[in-house]
Amino acid sequence: MPAKKKDLKLLFVNPCLRPGGFTKVLPVGLASVMTYFNENGYRFTLLDIDINEYDDAYVEKYLEKNNFDIILIGTIVTHYKWIKWFVNTAKKHQPQSKVITGNSVAGSIPELFLKKTKGDIVVLGEGEVSAYEAVEAIRLEKNLAQVEGIAFSDNLGNYVENNLRKAAKINDLPMINWSFFDVEKYLQQPEVIPDKDSVDSMEPNRSMPVITARGCAFKCTFCHYMFWNDPYRNKSPEKILDEIEFMLTKYKATYIHFWDDLSFASAKQAEKLCDKILERGLKFKWIASVRVDLFSRSNLKGDDALRVAKKMRDAGCYSVGFALESGNPEILKMMNKNIEADAFFETVRILRAADITSHTSVVFGYPIENKETIAQTFEQCYKAEVYPSIGFLLPLPSTGMYDYAKLHGHITDEDQYLESITERQDICVNMTKMSDDEIMTEIKKGAKKLNDMLDLGLDENTYVKTKNYQNGKVKKKKLPPIDVNNVERIENDVSFNYASSEFKMDARKSDPNKKNIEN
Repeated sequence: MPAKKKDLKLLFVNPCLRPGGFTKVLPVGLASVMTYFNENGYRFTLLDIDINEYDDAYVEKYLEKNNFDIILIGTIVTHYKWIKWFVNTAKKHQPQSKVITGNSVAGSIPELFLKKTKGDIVVLGEGEVSAYEAVEAIRLEKNLAQVEGIAFSDNLGNYVENNLRKAAKINDLPMINWSFFDVEKYLQQPEVIPDKDSVDSMEPNRSMPVITARGCAFKCTFCHYMFWNDPYRNKSPEKILDEIEFMLTKYKATYIHFWDDLSFASAKQAEKLCDKILERGLKFKWIASVRVDLFSRSNLKGDDALRVAKKMRDAGCYSVGFALESGNPEILKMMNKNIEADAFFETVRILRAADITSHTSVVFGYPIENKETIAQTFEQCYKAEVYPSIGFLLPLPSTGMYDYAKLHGHITDEDQYLESITERQDICVNMTKMSDDEIMTEIKKGAKKLNDMLDLGLDENTYVKTKNYQNGKVKKKKLPPIDVNNVERIENDVSFNYASSEFKMDARKSDPNKKNIEN
């Protein structure tokens, strides 16, 4: 007889990507899946490795002493090596349990993941409904082949990949229930940089993440995101603001981080939300990710563009992030960016005039990269007077550059390669005709000039791996020994990219003594 939902023991796991980091981010993807399960009648336990910084010994002891019917976990593919360890360790101590893995760590390489781990099911793409229906199929002893959006190995060990699930209607998904997490603990380690106007005030930096969109309107050849096969979708302004209002009331949030791959593809889209914020009279600071050609895509320029930017500021926006990536037109084409490098400068100029800080990133290491193309990228940064987050091309599964790397012999053993990759600030694979040392020499040359010009105080050791990035490399905290007889089971409460810690700075805005770029 099938088990009842209340009798099934489920464990959700939130892994720790950067032990010792000074900032923490509430996991929106995991929390959204947990919320969906809660809304549909499941009870579960949460093992939050991240906020508690449990080491591997603690985690293994926990798995050894606490048995579950189903374990659900997911993260980004750069955490592949650790997830392999976790899945295999879980099956070692709980061979009868079913392990379901989602996000790009498994979803971008489902067949390889199932071959190289003892995992049972991989969720492909959006996780809420597919993970839930997979668990239901297990509970009701139904055939997994009927569940859309998953991959698994059948009883004969054959790889089975079901049809992808149609994307959910984003406005129909329930508001994330954060009550399963120690929210206050997360709020004490905020990942957002405060608005410069609030730095010297007594205003607390209490930042909560809010999803406004899923996916991206574009497919750059170096980028993979969770909703790769789904259309770009935006929540309605009303739905977004209902959630924000709840965060402001329940958690006394002062900052909202729109935690999206792409919050706004155009200025008109941003303006619609800003109009609603102003209509409701809500007071909070917010940051978002936008297209580098935010204004030009809406055919806005001059006073019209500045009007929208000022409205964004009036509505609480103090910082936006958008990617320059390269200053070379040919590399931008290889990236499938579909932008003009000059659009970067224009967007920075307009935002700065509205008193909004610009954060940006660059990617070095495309096959045609050379001294001249590196210099071109820095020229754009000099022109805009913005110091970027500097990274290197890191080919990720399900991207054009991953296929290129395999085709040209840069990746010969996928499992070995995925175990070796670290962060985008490291050169994990070099597909240029330059040596690693030559690339670093040219980058440091450009970074030094920009650092000296903006007087940021960086040095040769922090041009790429800046202090915020290095904060993630500190020694792990010591933890108390686990009391296996007193492990709390969290009951459901019916009431709840590139690293966010990267150093990014619009230095012109931070120094009021420098003359305006418009002059």
